[in-house]
Amino acid sequence: MDYYEIVKHMSLREQARLVTGADFWHTWAPLKYGMPSVMMSDGPNGLRKQVKGKTITSVCFPSVTALAASWDRSVLAQVGGALADDCKANRVSVLLGPGINIKRSPLCGRNFEYYSEDPVLAGELAASYINAVQEKGVGTSLKHFAANSTEKRRMVSNSLVDDRALREIYLRGFEIAVKKAQPWTVMMAYNKLNGTYCTENMWLMEHVLRGEWGFKGLTVSDWMAVDDRVKSIENGLDLEMPGTGYANVRKIAKAYRQGKFDLSNLNVAASKIAELVTKSEPLLRVPAPARNLDGNHEVARITAEQCPVLLKNNGALPIMPGQTIAIIGQRADKIMYQGAGSAGINSYKVVSVIDAFKAANTPYVYAQGYDINMPAVINSRFINEAVAAAKVVTTPLVFVSCDEIDATEGADRVSMGIPKSQVALIEAVCNANPNTAVILTSGSCVEMPWVNLPSAILQTYLLGEAQGTAVHDIIMGRVSPSGKLPETYPVRFEDTPCPENYQTQDDNNLIYKESIYVGYRYYEKANVPVLFPFGHGLSYTSFSYSDLALSAKRMTPNDTLTLSFNITNNGGYAAAETAQVYVGLKDSLVYRAKKELKEFAKVFVNPGQTQTVTVELDRSAFEYYSPTLKAWVVEPGDYDIYIGSSSADIRLTAIVEMDSRENSGEINYAEATPRYWNADIKNVDEEDFVDIFGSYPSEFVPKRTDDRVTRDNCLDELKDQKNAKKIIGLMETVIGTVCPDPAQYAIIYNSIATIPLKRFTGISLGALSDATIDGFVHYFNTGSVADMLKVISFGIPDTALNLIDPLARKIADKMSTK
Repeated sequence: MDYYEIVKHMSLREQARLVTGADFWHTWAPLKYGMPSVMMSDGPNGLRKQVKGKTITSVCFPSVTALAASWDRSVLAQVGGALADDCKANRVSVLLGPGINIKRSPLCGRNFEYYSEDPVLAGELAASYINAVQEKGVGTSLKHFAANSTEKRRMVSNSLVDDRALREIYLRGFEIAVKKAQPWTVMMAYNKLNGTYCTENMWLMEHVLRGEWGFKGLTVSDWMAVDDRVKSIENGLDLEMPGTGYANVRKIAKAYRQGKFDLSNLNVAASKIAELVTKSEPLLRVPAPARNLDGNHEVARITAEQCPVLLKNNGALPIMPGQTIAIIGQRADKIMYQGAGSAGINSYKVVSVIDAFKAANTPYVYAQGYDINMPAVINSRFINEAVAAAKVVTTPLVFVSCDEIDATEGADRVSMGIPKSQVALIEAVCNANPNTAVILTSGSCVEMPWVNLPSAILQTYLLGEAQGTAVHDIIMGRVSPSGKLPETYPVRFEDTPCPENYQTQDDNNLIYKESIYVGYRYYEKANVPVLFPFGHGLSYTSFSYSDLALSAKRMTPNDTLTLSFNITNNGGYAAAETAQVYVGLKDSLVYRAKKELKEFAKVFVNPGQTQTVTVELDRSAFEYYSPTLKAWVVEPGDYDIYIGSSSADIRLTAIVEMDSRENSGEINYAEATPRYWNADIKNVDEEDFVDIFGSYPSEFVPKRTDDRVTRDNCLDELKDQKNAKKIIGLMETVIGTVCPDPAQYAIIYNSIATIPLKRFTGISLGALSDATIDGFVHYFNTGSVADMLKVISFGIPDTALNLIDPLARKIADKMSTK
């Protein structure tokens, strides 16, 4: 059926209805035209399909960060293919992922859902995942576009990012994924970018995404991210999710009647929905295939084996024949294998470490060590039992994790530490038996003041439902660990480039004052010692690198440079190694990192064997973005090529001369911005930031003559407002009753409390009218419940008012007596 032609014959109201969702997960199906609905579902690491408010059972694959630690494009493709099969079996047309926001700070609550601090690693892995999903006729949604790096007030936060950081760091991964994989949809983020909501940002959607990168698909809002539907359509947002009923349809129609809306923009958005339905039709028109949960669980196990990172090993791992072990720590039994929020899966077959050891008949003794429900309580009885077990075995295995609230959507972490009770356990067991291995599980990097105590540390990340089996097989030496860190582990949070600017400030600005100096780019240039460097990861074997050859010693920006080198396995274990290719330019006119990741390749090498690795570098490996010239520029000079096992473990080097004249007219940044030139980020002040950003942050703060509440405020901004406190207190009570789990409470509370008041009209499908919102605003400003009800009554039909009036009176009574 030609849905494009159908859309042309729709009325304004029908087109306006088509470009907003039918409900939380579906597009609208205009039945009189025979156009089917398309279903979307969360799916970063498993299919989280909702049916009548309940989540179906699905296989939980490794989290995005765990998959990134594999540094393996084929692993991402395996997971993507398996997820696509499950989508087809469940008639889900679009999988809402992957998320490739940059890990700007270790404390972002959703870091477990994001790949890396590096855009090349993130973009390349995302492209492999997207291609694997879409090859099977299921769409993806690349998210969250763009500069969405904190959970605090995420719906009103304003990310202030200079041009170079935006282009080179925060957009680069999206650019790679779009150009190499063409996702069906791109999800626009909650936040503002340099003063404009991403859902209303024409520069982001039309100029960059579609104009420069050639994106052909549909733009969709993050859920509840639309602030002004008329503006969002005018500036390039095609689909609003979730559905807002006819609330925004009426606003679009009104704007058109008043001559304030160009109908051609609506035609374009509606045609994009038609295109999405057309792409989905093959999936919708055939019988759904049977699900293969057992097969997908096996994929989850195989891919999980490729992710854990061996951070340290002085011989405790692997367990050798004849050695005895103690499993210590409740997290071996009650494993933390996934994060909370939109990535949370109703898992099919969770295998704990204890389950895996039992299934393999691997003998062990067990001690609980701590109570995960009381993370701050050091239980002396548990500690004593653990110490006693540690003293009678060859190798104690201590299982620890971050707190569950540290890996959740809707809330940022408050520290990089693991629970106090677990730190005490590590110290006690290591003192009792120095041959201890710590098995750490977290969604992102953690501080380790105890790092020198154990003989070995294995970071598993959140490995999905097959975590226990994968960890068992690595510990016992059946599989050699091959993961590499996709993020730098700082010694302490204060060492990060943005410890005071990692969250939205009280004025809702989020200042990215560190510019391009994110992760290893900062630590290396500023000479800040780290706990474990970017790309680090040990193996049970050893590898040597040799015979680096370049296809040319001199090149131009339009040439492609081919590198080849050998990797030899010098040990006794068959294992995989990831070679990382970095490029740097010492004599540059602009401030740069010492080196940047530009390519990587993972190869499996048998003992005593050698594999030849070949990679290509095009102009993107050498260019930077020039705000002065408003273009990507390749400078002339001698570029250093580094081949390493990590960013700090460089094995081979070479130099290639670049013949270029593209930087004519560039300013000298050493003179113009000396603190950025030297990566002296700790001393960057507002004037320094203005030099590279072009505006003062205060210019983005609305000028107010009083402290009156408006429809643009969110409840989180009103916590200290006298009248708002009453409603917030009532809301906290209700949410606390419904969601006693701290992680779920944080998600729900922050989702509600950070929504601008005016958006509740759309979210409620119009049940809360504009007059209702005005009534609450009036109450916040005056404290008069009676006046509030009068204002509300103007926007509600008499029949509806008669039904809700008794309830409104009860709420009013509660508010008056609190």
